[in-house]
Order: sequence, then structure tokens, then C-alpha cells
Amino acid sequence: MHYYDLPARTPALSLLLEPRSLIITAREQYTARAHGIDAVVEDRVGAASEFANGGMLGSGESYGAALHMEDGSVVVLRRQTRYSLTCRDVARVMNVGIGTRKAD
Repeated sequence: MHYYDLPARTPALSLLLEPRSLIITAREQYTARAHGIDAVVEDRVGAASEFANGGMLGSGESYGAALHMEDGSVVVLRRQTRYSLTCRDVARVMNVGIGTRKAD
């Protein structure tokens, strides 16, 4: 996952999201940056320190690979199905008026 500085969309922060992980975006990360996950089939990972959360990563067993590499090698992590749930305070992020919905 990457956070991008706006308006140039240059990467400002990268996180490696492990299976069953939770990310909460708030404050400046939410208001001043865009975020996204690249649509790729696999990730090529070098040293875990390239990620802001590198020191918090597990052993890599959930990926079937060791993530703590000291020798400069690269591990290829194949992506699996990901489910995402997003909750927002809509009144704070929408720039358009919210109409009312009729009950059926």
C-alpha cells in the first residue's frame, strides 16, 4: 500500500500489508495524501526496511517466504484474494449535497 503526496502523486510512504492486517488512516495521512494498492499479481520485496512498517513485519510465514533479508536478495510474494472494508464519515468527505432516500 502506498500513500502519495498530492497533487504530484509521488510516493510518500509504503506499507507491506500482511494477510488479515488492519489499516486505519487518519489526520494528515487521510486529508493531505491519496492512498492505493497497485493492481499487480506479485510483489518483489527487497529489504523489509523499504517499508515504513518493516520493523513490525512477521516472519513471512503467511507468505511462505522469509521477509527479513540481510543479503540484498529479493523475495517474490504472490498476491491472494483481498477483501477491503472502508468506513468514512461521509458528511466530512463529500463535497456534494446528500439527498434523502424514500422508504420502499
